[in-house]
Amino acid sequence: MSSVPAGAQTYPNALSVDSAAPELDSAFFRESRQKMASIRLTEHRPTVGLVLSGGGAKGAAQVGALKYIEELGIPVDLVCGTSIGGLLGGLYAIGYRSDDLRELFLGQDWDYILSDAVDQKYIPYSTKQYNTQYVITIPFHAAAEVLEEGVGRTEGEEYEKKSIASSLPSGLASGLNVGNLIASLTVGFHDRMSFNDFQIPYMCVAANLISCKARNWGGGSLQDAMRSTMSVPGLFEPVRTEGMVLVDGGTRNNFPTDIARAMGADYIIGIDLSDAQPGYDQVNNIGDIASQFFTMLGTDSFNRNIRIPDILIKPRIPEFNMMSFNRQAVDTMLVRGYDAAVAKKDELLRLRERIAAEGAEEGRKDTRRAVDISKTKVTIGAIEYEGISDKEAERLAKMLDFGTGDRVGKAELDDIMSKYQATGAFASLSYSLLGTEEPYRLVFHCKTSPNHSIGLGFRIDSEEWASILLNLGINTNTLWGSRFNFTAKLGQNLKANAHYSLDIAWLPTINVEASISRYSGSLRIGGTDIFSEVSYWSHQELVYLSDVRWKRINFKTGIKNQYNNVDSRTLFGQLVSQEFSKDVLVGDYIGLFANGHYYTLDDYYYPERGVSFAFDANYDFLKAGSSDFSPMLTLRFDLKNIFPLGGRLALISDIHLRDIYTASETIDLEGGVHRDISILHSNFIGGSMSRRYTEGHIPFFGINNVLFVEDHVFSGSLELRYNPIGKLYVSALAGLMESNYTLDRLITEFNPDYYAFGMELGYDFITGPVRLNLHWNQVDRWGLYVSFGYDF
Repeated sequence: MSSVPAGAQTYPNALSVDSAAPELDSAFFRESRQKMASIRLTEHRPTVGLVLSGGGAKGAAQVGALKYIEELGIPVDLVCGTSIGGLLGGLYAIGYRSDDLRELFLGQDWDYILSDAVDQKYIPYSTKQYNTQYVITIPFHAAAEVLEEGVGRTEGEEYEKKSIASSLPSGLASGLNVGNLIASLTVGFHDRMSFNDFQIPYMCVAANLISCKARNWGGGSLQDAMRSTMSVPGLFEPVRTEGMVLVDGGTRNNFPTDIARAMGADYIIGIDLSDAQPGYDQVNNIGDIASQFFTMLGTDSFNRNIRIPDILIKPRIPEFNMMSFNRQAVDTMLVRGYDAAVAKKDELLRLRERIAAEGAEEGRKDTRRAVDISKTKVTIGAIEYEGISDKEAERLAKMLDFGTGDRVGKAELDDIMSKYQATGAFASLSYSLLGTEEPYRLVFHCKTSPNHSIGLGFRIDSEEWASILLNLGINTNTLWGSRFNFTAKLGQNLKANAHYSLDIAWLPTINVEASISRYSGSLRIGGTDIFSEVSYWSHQELVYLSDVRWKRINFKTGIKNQYNNVDSRTLFGQLVSQEFSKDVLVGDYIGLFANGHYYTLDDYYYPERGVSFAFDANYDFLKAGSSDFSPMLTLRFDLKNIFPLGGRLALISDIHLRDIYTASETIDLEGGVHRDISILHSNFIGGSMSRRYTEGHIPFFGINNVLFVEDHVFSGSLELRYNPIGKLYVSALAGLMESNYTLDRLITEFNPDYYAFGMELGYDFITGPVRLNLHWNQVDRWGLYVSFGYDF
């Protein structure tokens, strides 16, 4: 039987670690010991406790060991665990067995589960576009909210201090997807209850950052218990409950054999996943240091508890770590765990003989086990929301695709959770299916995000050198109402934009927007090798309708005023002034516009599937100060298509067409007739970014900088892209462009002005892609473009 190490009883309940709630532990231990006494009395045998240590992905080895223990028919009368051991132990306690747990390990996309990732199909169009430009987004509370914190709060009520510091993330992930997984596996056990009432009495360990003591979960919310015991600091946000801030229990008690002893186990089987003590040359990078730091925090309790189990199973898995969730690694660890248990066959057989366990599992066949809603749908009796207002709840309820009386499973609940998360209005989300039988009461637990945000983006490239993009969003993380965004681009070329929107119920969003920009650089006239210095500034004001909730489509329609002023002192300004007059350098236009964008790309920079189709129509009918101005119509079409070729290959087509129509004419000093000259109503082509310098700027990889072309312009390119490894991409490109005075001639006299070929090497860093583009065209010959960062 398990022994008590000398000198280990320094804390209440003879535990190796001080507890945050020793009184609760005492009550739980009394009840569990009574259950163990009942087993001894009714089954005439000693009791067996199972203890599972933490270890992340290495928990697969514990599942392999459990498989062999089950094959021997050894009963488990109580189970304790920490971190992944706490998760597996909890599932074991509510009816899951080794085959179920094996399926769990092998059937998940763990990269997805360990993140808050939401499929692109749920994310609103506006959010997708925002995410393509900003490296960092920091949510924050308003000053008024900070000043009003605690007002009206009753004594003892939990609240969060509102400040910019409190708004910063406390982990890479809030735990959305892992929370959804836990909830889906534990239906029937979502109510607050004693864990002694499970099929197998259960306790897991978390660590309370407030008291620096262990939180031994023996009752309450099983979801909170499982979620907190595996809340690895830095990876997941802590679980905040009952005045505690809880993280992974491995920082206090990673191998809780002392708890199994306190619960009344006569014999203890422990499965330990700890690594060997690292040598001097094995602690090198930040990951090694962080891992060893967490290990160090729980070393004292581990050294005491490792001596407690009667049978210690230690799988040999030195080449794997807590994140080794890939299929090959999991398969290997399942086998290694099984083999480690087999190596203890003699000890396990002697234990089986001592307990004479025949028929021990029979008594549990009629006990209640959890429902796995990924396999069995359940009936919903009521739907409720916690943590938000009635109006917000009403808004969210309209997004449901099911109602009371319907049968739902994991797919339906994951779907609605993704929809809610994609609104950006919530810092964390979870759900419970309350009740012990159908119909269950579905409760969504919502914690709203700070309403406001600051965004930062940057880019360094061979055209504009360094640029920074800043964004201030007010009320941007709300479900509806007024929102305000101020955006500024700093660098060689400057731009500022202020955008107010009003979203009411399910009506179109009302928008008012104003912007001002300045461009300074080089401009080349089509058909020449001369680069002209040019500088101009412009501003525009828009009032329009849109819908910010659409996922794949963006549509805007409204009225706008546009003003441009080309600096007459630049070479380009002088050329235009000499050819026409200074009057054509300045223009203030009022018109109508409509544009739309259908967007299904799964990634903006390196998509593997999807299509992007955009159109623009601008009809300017008035030019301030000009009584003889004729209306001008500008049409634009952009189409990008991704054709997966299997494996890591993809073919990408990219087509752009822009046409300008007008009856207005300008006569030069020599009597030549031209259409009205305007930077706003001209076509520009070149570079990698669309609309970089003006609304009339379309991209073409084969031309550096900007080329001024005719009224009707077409460009098309094909890219064969290969992804050899990770986030590295290699592309071969070919393309052409042509411009002409009329659309008829563009089609009937098609003769490319430029055709180009190129190679591009890119790496998709988290801070934005790094790209090196080497290209050739028949006019300029060789060209090079280099960039690092997001496009804006």
